[in-house]
Amino acid sequence: MSKDWYYAVEGTSNGPISEVELKELVAVGTIRSDTLVWQEGMADWLPYARAQGTQSAEPLPPRTPSGGGHDPARDDANTFMGALKDGFARFVDFKTRSTRSQYWWFTLWSIIVSVITGVIDLSLGMGDTGPIGLMASLVFFLPSIAVAIRRLHDIGRTGWWMLLVFIPLIGWIVLIVFYCTKSEPTPNQWGPEPQH
Repeated sequence: MSKDWYYAVEGTSNGPISEVELKELVAVGTIRSDTLVWQEGMADWLPYARAQGTQSAEPLPPRTPSGGGHDPARDDANTFMGALKDGFARFVDFKTRSTRSQYWWFTLWSIIVSVITGVIDLSLGMGDTGPIGLMASLVFFLPSIAVAIRRLHDIGRTGWWMLLVFIPLIGWIVLIVFYCTKSEPTPNQWGPEPQH
């Protein structure tokens, strides 16, 4: 009797499934050669290709993106004004991609708003972290996280890399390098190549 398999996709463990179900998921591209799998008796999770003993196997085709195959960004998302509109329009979109210009224009907007609200708070005698600046920070908080995660997706990395922000200096430097990295020129599991 064969043992049941478990597999991990986007950080979520799935299973148990039988050997036959495993082969079906491989055939449709849900499980690729780099997908982590595990079954009872294995010391740790392994990529599917290694677990099957086929380390030289050709990589399987990428998973079909969940976004339906179209770029949900606005047509003008790579412009100064468009990036602001797109950032707020997709403030809870953590599953697609954003280009370098979309990320950096939105970041510039948040810096500009932060400086302006800081000046207003200072001029009202409330210090540089007064209520107006706090409200602006809250407004930009979720859209900033969403666009940062989409930017990581655009270079083929999971959004969990954003947790590097909690490692002072080194983590920030790594994230800045990631945010400056050129987009993957092909579709990936988070969607098609974004508009440029």
